[in-house]
Amino acid sequence: MKYLLLFAVLFIQVSCTTGSNSDDSATPIQQNKVLLLKVDYETNTFEGGNETVFPNSTSTFTVTKQVIPPGDFGNIKLFYSELSTKIFDGDIIWMGSGQIHFPTSFLPANQYLFLNTLVPIADPVFENVYNPNNTNYNYSEIFNSIRYLEIVNQYRASNPNATVKLFKYTPGVGFGDPSQWKWIFIIKN
Repeated sequence: MKYLLLFAVLFIQVSCTTGSNSDDSATPIQQNKVLLLKVDYETNTFEGGNETVFPNSTSTFTVTKQVIPPGDFGNIKLFYSELSTKIFDGDIIWMGSGQIHFPTSFLPANQYLFLNTLVPIADPVFENVYNPNNTNYNYSEIFNSIRYLEIVNQYRASNPNATVKLFKYTPGVGFGDPSQWKWIFIIKN
């Protein structure tokens, strides 16, 4: 009798947890992610990327900057303003060469998949988040190096009206070496 009662209790418990409470038709909640992609300044060659997932979601995505000009040693930090979270941190050295401190690593370009065709989404609007000399660039041409990345197309499909943010990271200035300069693209899903 004890076993029959135990079996009945287990049956009721399993029925309650696997039955009407589950909703198989529910769509998964989209995670809040930001993608940083690194492109060589001179050749426009894609070099690697870093994807960060944030626990909190926001309806807007604003990038703010904190710049210490390179008198000798300078720095640029970019923040996901709505979350008060750092998304980029790199040195800018006068007559030298700095390094990127955050993100701490970039997945190499050969780890990303390229598509044969584009998802039919209009070209993005570009926002240069750090352009101290207000230089005009052909952003579409630079964007071509990452346009066919599968992950870029996924981000653009999930957020087609989002502005693609970017800036030219120069770790060395003065007699800086342009072969060390990078375009950093910042894309929000």
